[in-house]
Amino acid sequence: MKANIYLDDLRDCPEGFIVARTFEEAIQYFKRYTIEILSLDHDLGEDENGNELPNGYDFVKHFCENGLRASKIFLHTDNHVSAASTFKLLSKSVQL
Repeated sequence: MKANIYLDDLRDCPEGFIVARTFEEAIQYFKRYTIEILSLDHDLGEDENGNELPNGYDFVKHFCENGLRASKIFLHTDNHVSAASTFKLLSKSVQL
């Protein structure tokens, strides 16, 4: 079964996507579906102690290291510095 994944802790999920609010949720969707479109935020919130949770860059690192695939990948983050480093990691690891 195919799906489009929207990884974001806060924004409303666009029509046609399944929202993943955490790194772990996104991994579970990749286990269940063939992913057509992956749209990523960078900042995915903090735990109850104020520690940063695994973020979009961490997910892309996992994605690349584990041979995960998506037909299209979009970065919808407002964090421009992280978007650039995430794009650089993706460009080294997958065919764009």
